[in-house]
Amino acid sequence: MKKKSVLRFAESLVFLALLCAVIAGAARVVEHKEGRTLLGGYLEEPQAYDVLFFGDSKCIAGMVPMELYDDYGIAAYNLASYSNLMPVSYWTMINALDYSTPKLAVFSANGLSADYKITRSSSELHTAIDFWPLTKNKARMIDDLLHDPENPDMTDSNGVPYRDLKWEYFFKLGKYHSRWSELKKEDFADRPAHIKGGEFKHGVFPIWEYTLVDENEYDDEVGYGYEYLRMAIEECQRRGIEVLLVNMPDPMMINSQRKANTVRSIASEYGVNFINTTGIDSIVDYAVDCFDDDPHLNTAGSIKMTDFLGSYIKSHYDLPDRRGDAEYAHWQEYLKTHKDEKFAVMRAQEELNTALMLLHDTDYDFSLYLSADAPVFYDEVGILLMHNIMREHVLAGMEYETASGGMFPLDGFDHALTGGGAYYLHRTDGVWMECTDDEAIHAAEKTFGRLEHAVMIEVRDARTGNQEAIKYF
Repeated sequence: MKKKSVLRFAESLVFLALLCAVIAGAARVVEHKEGRTLLGGYLEEPQAYDVLFFGDSKCIAGMVPMELYDDYGIAAYNLASYSNLMPVSYWTMINALDYSTPKLAVFSANGLSADYKITRSSSELHTAIDFWPLTKNKARMIDDLLHDPENPDMTDSNGVPYRDLKWEYFFKLGKYHSRWSELKKEDFADRPAHIKGGEFKHGVFPIWEYTLVDENEYDDEVGYGYEYLRMAIEECQRRGIEVLLVNMPDPMMINSQRKANTVRSIASEYGVNFINTTGIDSIVDYAVDCFDDDPHLNTAGSIKMTDFLGSYIKSHYDLPDRRGDAEYAHWQEYLKTHKDEKFAVMRAQEELNTALMLLHDTDYDFSLYLSADAPVFYDEVGILLMHNIMREHVLAGMEYETASGGMFPLDGFDHALTGGGAYYLHRTDGVWMECTDDEAIHAAEKTFGRLEHAVMIEVRDARTGNQEAIKYF
């Protein structure tokens, strides 16, 4: 009898283990994949990352890790998520530290709402939480974020009290079980390994007017944002992790800028570095580098911001260059996939200004022809986008330098603009040339043959020289 009881007990344990595995597998299939696609890659090789980024959507659009690796050899993961406030960043860090200890933690200082721990977007909170395995710290994260003593009756955007939603963050299958009929093949596919957080946004939304707040205008240090920021800094310092605080570009929100000035004093108190990139409005050009009116940076803005942050981190912190590291050899394949995706975006592009914006990327070699009556010559944004193609980046230490040719480098384009002639711009191996008038037409005919369109662009892979896209507008 005793042996039978032990056997039954063992069989019950095996059954329960299999049942849990089936439930976990089913939950993973039916869950929304935003969090796992954007953030879940961290769990595949957590020890690989020397730098971790935490923040909100401004941080997602402001730092793309594969660009950071390509230009500086910095191995980073961007664990920022949408609609993220500082308490979410804090708990994301706590969960991440269960798996590795980075050399540097970078916190975006944009999500500093004083009144709430989380926003009313319960779906975005799922994005930040769902991909983490159920551990003690994940449970603590859910308990803390959904328990808000200051707002005990807070509801999500559908009017459901958060206190009634806690169960679905623990039991994902209960939340997503109705998605069976919506499943697509992507739900069964592996997560793309090259995505290390961060996203390019393809579009142009010009912002012409904004106000920069003086550094002496502070916000009162009241509320959850500052409390959890201090907790995050202190936890990192206990573990020997260096901290960098960054205010990502956010010129439209006066109050957000005041909060950033308060963060400057907190950084000074703890002896950590702080960068207010909103106040340094030479890094990006809000007329061409924004995707929307919030604003989030578009692809060109993200490339500029990532380059600036990479130069700052490289000059202020002792980090290894992983590009020649044998243990990171597989990252070269990730980088190839990342760049191939950029060419696919260009091939699919149907909007002229967005195509011009995308050309601000040294992964592209290209030839560009504008006829004398091309629409670019009559579009203020288009004119700025043309100059932006070859615009120099502002790097750490150059923040307040003025370079007359840096912002408007295309003298030939200005000649065509004022003289009413054709224009041709060509870049190969980092070397570029301009032609105007008859010379532009002759050069373009060698590239495109018959000039049947007002705007013609040939895009080539800077790695191979192969043509990847040809666009007509």
